[in-house]
Order: sequence, then structure tokens, then C-alpha cells
Amino acid sequence: MDVLTRPLGPVAEAARRLRGVQRAMTRLSSLDSVARLVSAAPREACKAVGFERAMLSHIRGDRVSFASVSFEGDPIMAADFARLARAVRPRLDRCAPEHEAVVRQMPVLVREAQSATGLFRPLTHVARTETYVVAPIVRDGHTVALLHADAYGTGRLLDELDRELLWTFATGVGWAMDDITHRGQRRALGGADGEAEPLLNDGRLGGAELEGELLGTGGRLGTLTAREQEVLHLMAEGASNASIGESLVISQATVKSHVRHILRKLGAANRTEAVSLFLATGRRPSAAAATSFSS
Repeated sequence: MDVLTRPLGPVAEAARRLRGVQRAMTRLSSLDSVARLVSAAPREACKAVGFERAMLSHIRGDRVSFASVSFEGDPIMAADFARLARAVRPRLDRCAPEHEAVVRQMPVLVREAQSATGLFRPLTHVARTETYVVAPIVRDGHTVALLHADAYGTGRLLDELDRELLWTFATGVGWAMDDITHRGQRRALGGADGEAEPLLNDGRLGGAELEGELLGTGGRLGTLTAREQEVLHLMAEGASNASIGESLVISQATVKSHVRHILRKLGAANRTEAVSLFLATGRRPSAAAATSFSS
């Protein structure tokens, strides 16, 4: 339907949200570092554009690395999700919508996220989202980061307008990064204190490296017995205790015992964290485990 023939209500709402994007860009461009922009961008996406949750992740090689999140409706859930997202860093080839957004530099609207194929199931399951939008942040022709947003907890399903608004917002974030970087370079050339922000063409967004956060994880995984490793592989595929028991021909009580031992040996608080630690090593569920779970 042509914009001019739409009811006034939706048009007015779209205009209001677009003005929110413009105001958010003004605020983000006034920040003095890219690191602060990265921290503030998800909050602005929620506050100004009308999402309930938003997350910014940077692209490092073939992996998606968490950077910042905003979910004022449940700060505890946001903190828990952030901790897990830092640990996981999924490969792009396991995240079809994100891979498409990076390669095509176009936003993607994901519907029925809990049943759709090609998604990174551990994080999608934890997020409990039904629909979400992922939009690329592009600098100098390269996708350096991704913005995710949804309307979790409201019952509202995202639509094409949400997709276009988040894309506009993400495009503005890329421009704001450039503006902040160029201001820093001018200050450096002018003799001001401090160093200019890096150009970040390699996809890094600054801040501490995350690679060292899981040192020793491989060693802890090595303490698992062969059976515990089989259970962990199936857990990573999203299998329930009942499914694991059926696949390995053991009782659910035995499965629960194995899970308790896995959590203790990995130092994980729950199943999700154990799976995140497993996936963070770059390992994948075995073909046998995947076959058992799908059968």
C-alpha cells in the first residue's frame, strides 16, 4: 500500500519513531569515543526507536562477538544473557540471518525464531524471542557489527517497519562511528591530549579482548568422561533429559547425574552456561549426537 493511502495512525507512528532515530543519532554523535557509542547504542535503539531489547555485536573474522546489550525491563536477564553471549561467540556459518546481514549488508526480519531453521539455537533459546531484526553496521564498505532488536515481553511481533527503522538506526551508528573517529584524529593532529580512535576497518570495536575470558576451559572439558562428553554434545543440540536418555539408552536419573557432574567439572551454574562454555571452544556437537537427537 502506498504511504499516502495508509491510515493516518500508522503513518504518524512511523514518523514519530523516525524522529526518535534522528534524535538518537544526535545524542550518539555527541559522544567522545567509539567505546561509549557501542555501550550506548542498544539503549538508544530501545529508548528512541521503540524496541524492548537490543544488542550490539561486532564481527571478528568468521565469528559474532558480543559487545553490549540493553533490556531495562529485566536488567538481571540482560546481565545473564550478556555473560553467556560473551562466552559463546558463534560462527557466522551457524547463524543464517546474521550471515545474510553481514554479506548482503541488508537487514533481516526473523519470524518464528523458536522454530525457524538456520539460527544459533543456544542463544535463541535463552533469549526466548519470537521475532527479531538484525541489521548491519557498515564502515568503509565493510560490515563491522550487527544490531539485534526485538519486542520481548510485549506480545508485539516485529514487522517490516521495525526492520527498516533498525536499519536506518544501524546506518546512523556507522556514520556516528566515523564522525567520532575523525574528530579524534583531528584532535590528535592538533596536538590535543589523547590518541585518535582507530579506524576499526578490521571489525574491532575497541575495548578489552574477549579471547582470554575462557582460558582453561579446554582443560576442564578434558576432565569429562566419555559418557559425560556424549551427554554434553546432546545438550548442545538442545536435547532434553528424556531425549538424551533415549539416545544413549540410559535412565533420566542417570542423565541427571551426568548433568550434575558436567556442571561441577566445568564450574557452570546451569545447563545453558555449560553449553556456552562448550561452544566457546569452537567445538561442534558430533555427527552421531546430532543424528541421535534428530531421529
